[in-house]
Amino acid sequence: MKKGVFYSNSGVSSSLSSGTSYHFYIKSKLVMFDIINHKLFKMKKILITLLFIPLISLGQSNSDEPVIACDLISDFERGKEFTLKYLNAMPEDKYEYKPTPEILSFREEALHLGSGNFRYAAMIAGGYDASDLKEIYQRSELQTKKGVIDFVTRSYDVMINQIKSESNLNETTYYYRWNCSKECLARKGFEHQSHHRGKWAIYLRLVGVKPPGEQLIWKDGQRTPKDISKEDWRETEEYKSYNQKVD
Repeated sequence: MKKGVFYSNSGVSSSLSSGTSYHFYIKSKLVMFDIINHKLFKMKKILITLLFIPLISLGQSNSDEPVIACDLISDFERGKEFTLKYLNAMPEDKYEYKPTPEILSFREEALHLGSGNFRYAAMIAGGYDASDLKEIYQRSELQTKKGVIDFVTRSYDVMINQIKSESNLNETTYYYRWNCSKECLARKGFEHQSHHRGKWAIYLRLVGVKPPGEQLIWKDGQRTPKDISKEDWRETEEYKSYNQKVD
């Protein structure tokens, strides 16, 4: 009977009959091959996973990232566009129009809005704009449509640039004589311009002019397609959990 060689884990050889030695030798080689192959397979899976994690994370962050901007600068830029549409829509010969005698004219309303922007920007900067509104209404350069539009445009630019220049909007300052964060002041300023611009729709309607379309979300040229179809939206848990009421 032929003798074979069995290679043990310790590397020591021993002589065995051919009926057993080759059997153990082949089996040992197959086991070793399986172990190596398994380790390579695991390493391959780990490598593939590591390669795809950044791509998966990137895809998830993009899909979850809000499309609609809600920061102060974007809001004021959008507010500026919306306001200028109103100011341009009103005919110049109607700038002195008042729905009733005791309220501000359209021109004065616009100047009031712009003055508010200047004043809030000054308070965010730690100062105070003590301009006299009645004096502003009487300025010769602010009696025309162009003069008013230029004044209001500058007021938005000053407010937007002031917000951009702030390194810490959580810092406190004064809203007149009340402690207030700079961000809170900017929010109050945004509310102020929205309040006054909102009145202008009635002014325009009363002189026979259709007001500009509402611009609550998008800046000009920014509108994007909806993130989901109406059919798919109705299948979401959010839609199904709505408590729909009709008054």
